[in-house]
Amino acid sequence: MRARCDAEQMADQPQSTRTLVVGGGIIALLGAGWFVLSHVVMDTDILDALGEALGVVLALAVVASIFGAVLSGRGKPG
Repeated sequence: MRARCDAEQMADQPQSTRTLVVGGGIIALLGAGWFVLSHVVMDTDILDALGEALGVVLALAVVASIFGAVLSGRGKPG
């Protein structure tokens, strides 16, 4: 049964990779947009704007991770 599960995961590998790349790109774009909004529009110092953007990226990554775990069924106990 373990080999069958591994084979199914390997078959799903390209889709998972594509999802990871697209999701990571979206998160990076949102972080960059947050930086521009903070630094250019609100005239925040560069280091403060970078810190805010990093916080947004990390928070979005956590949300995406939880969302992915729930959808894949890995978040189910037992």
